Amino acid sequence: MCRGKDICDVLGADPGKWSKTCPLPLPGYFEKALVNFSYSVLSLAQGKLDEALDFLKLCDSDLVGQFFIEHGQQSAYFRVTNRKEIDKKNLLVKAVNKTHRLIPSIENEVFIRDSYRCRYCQMRIVEKNVFMEYSRIVGSESFSVERENHKRNGLTLGLRGVADHVEPYASGGETDLDNLVTSCYSCNFGKAGYTLEQLGIEDPRVRPPIADSWQGLTEHLPVLQGIKRI
Repeated sequence: MCRGKDICDVLGADPGKWSKTCPLPLPGYFEKALVNFSYSVLSLAQGKLDEALDFLKLCDSDLVGQFFIEHGQQSAYFRVTNRKEIDKKNLLVKAVNKTHRLIPSIENEVFIRDSYRCRYCQMRIVEKNVFMEYSRIVGSESFSVERENHKRNGLTLGLRGVADHVEPYASGGETDLDNLVTSCYSCNFGKAGYTLEQLGIEDPRVRPPIADSWQGLTEHLPVLQGIKRI
């Protein structure tokens, strides 16, 4: 746990060793969780509830969620030293930012363009509606999507994607395709409202999106939406 500490246990104390591409690299068990959840969603789409829940158990959901809560979303607070001064300025700028915070149709465009992959850490992400349908079918007792972090399944924190403002919305960044990239939750919350320069990371737009067949598991949505709660 890094809350209240001066140094993040995962990030470390030496800025020279910090990642230049993302706020905080994700541990290997995130990829393992993604693979097992993919199998779980496929099994559920095939009507195999028991098999789906068996794969879900292999995801280490609690471990994934805890990393996000204790490390992923906290990284900016260790990388940026003059936060209070920056936050004061950002509050004034955000108050007059006339662009929309986020538009679902634009976010979908961003995901498709980026092949549902975080442009910072390169992690493949899962689209939020997949989590919603999964929870609806198996029940919240097996897979919760409640708003409170400690109540929801950890995969919805570790694997979910969002369109991120490269130039932060808090400092005047606009909501358009040129300023948005796909981001996992850890990179998005880990950036907080700070600029790339303030965080010491490179612009993800200089690296072209990885073009592959990953679709954020959205290819299963039509079938999942037609399944009644089991």
